[in-house]
Amino acid sequence: MMDNKTRKQIEAIYLEVSRCAARKKLYALRAEQDGHQQLAKLFGAIAISEDTLARRLLFQLRGHIGGNEINCHSAFATEIPCLLEHYQQVLKAAEYIGERTTQSIFLQSIKVARVHLSLKKKLDRSSGKKTSYHVCTFCGFIMEEKAPVHCPVCSATNERFHQVK
Repeated sequence: MMDNKTRKQIEAIYLEVSRCAARKKLYALRAEQDGHQQLAKLFGAIAISEDTLARRLLFQLRGHIGGNEINCHSAFATEIPCLLEHYQQVLKAAEYIGERTTQSIFLQSIKVARVHLSLKKKLDRSSGKKTSYHVCTFCGFIMEEKAPVHCPVCSATNERFHQVK
């Protein structure tokens, strides 16, 4: 059994490695846009490496990952509502100071989180019906069955949608 101090340290490192991996993906996109293909590949490789480490750390914390019933309660009754609350707080602060880009991001994030909750309710009602999910790689919106022509949240084209396998 992992002691609380070690668990907190691993959680903190997990969060930082996850952030680093996300930043490396952005660095890779920028390098590619600027025509630096080899640098883009290196940043992409580092991002995959850091994602791998993050998964290993998450696996180390596996004692905090329960069965499906516990995980669903954690995700849909605690984590997503908590994210919604944080998003709304940042949105309110952004509105107050007039940060339009931040407002847009968090308005979209609120819509997307609400979609996540509604998809779970729909899954509960569908009792085993198989469906496919398509995720907008710009805002995170999830569409069932097939990607829309344009994302209803951010207006991205359907080329920005990734089908979850």
